[in-house]
Amino acid sequence: MKIKHAQLAKHGPIGLNNSIWILIQGNETHQKRIVAERLREQLLSGDDAFNLDQLDANDRWEKVADSFDQAKRDKIPTRADKVLSLAQAFPFLGSGRVLILKNAHLLDTDSQKKIALQIDSIPSMNHVILITGESEDNKKPQKMASALETIIEKQGLIIDCSSLTEAEAAIWVKDTLHTWGQTIEPAAVDILIKRVGTELRRLQIEVDKLSLMIGDAKVIREADVERMTPRLAEESVFRLADAISDRNGFQALNVLHELMEVQFETPFRIFPMIVRQFRLIWQVKILLEHGWQPNSPADRCPGVDLIPDQAMLAQFSGWMGRKLANSARKMTWEALTAAYQAMLECDMASKAIEGVPRQDAELALEILCAKLVTLR
Repeated sequence: MKIKHAQLAKHGPIGLNNSIWILIQGNETHQKRIVAERLREQLLSGDDAFNLDQLDANDRWEKVADSFDQAKRDKIPTRADKVLSLAQAFPFLGSGRVLILKNAHLLDTDSQKKIALQIDSIPSMNHVILITGESEDNKKPQKMASALETIIEKQGLIIDCSSLTEAEAAIWVKDTLHTWGQTIEPAAVDILIKRVGTELRRLQIEVDKLSLMIGDAKVIREADVERMTPRLAEESVFRLADAISDRNGFQALNVLHELMEVQFETPFRIFPMIVRQFRLIWQVKILLEHGWQPNSPADRCPGVDLIPDQAMLAQFSGWMGRKLANSARKMTWEALTAAYQAMLECDMASKAIEGVPRQDAELALEILCAKLVTLR
């Protein structure tokens, strides 16, 4: 059986359906730790350390071979042998033993296949908890070998701790606050997720902070999130694009100065974000002209083949898609073309390019904003 961590009851025992093997995987590291700790407390009494074994596949195991060839040559057990031996051991004056194996995906394929073949050899009172590790880019989750994962899904339990969608994160925030007798306005949830993202560790910190701040007020309002949650540079660039599309030069320069003086962003980081923003607006405008509507899948739009970078399509969902569509509707193709010309001039002016007057990077950005708000 396979379930998402969002489906688990937030309190009380986790339903195991008599599963002996439990695989916790996905790139939501914070949630994996919470689930593993809940299972450990559920399956063992607090002082039952004699029946708990913990291994990390990222470590060297004493007197254990790292490969089957070494095991045969040196006549020592393999990692698969070690895992199976601990999992098969009978409990010491307890109701069962628990083996927790961290970074389980690092077991070589042969070891995982051997474990899969002997998965039924574990006493029914014991439990094996396999936890995959973190990926380097925190995007693609680490996976087990298909043979072991398949048999655990059939005979055990897989808890999928993948990253939450924006909708799932909003539900998580509301449910968490509900358990504390508090609520949050819909607009406040939108801003919170926009600024913090859907990574649960960061969300937990911000929700805890907001909950403590409102105290007995019981309701977290939009103004509370605006005041307490750090504004992201990307969010300010959206505000800058909004001011430009509204032709509000005063607001555009205010946001630009806020980025540099309050959020301490350098011109050399701000400029690429502005360029990226207009690239997104350009592509969303193409989709809009082919019938796409915000909140609908961009990859199903008839104009999707005109998008040069298909990876960008993921950026057009949720609040970002709505914001981009709003800016795209306000700008003509002539204005967008002129915007690219202005950005090219800004880039050249801030570099030592022969024949182009050199400008200070901050001044070049201010001139760029002044040009952009005049576009028609």
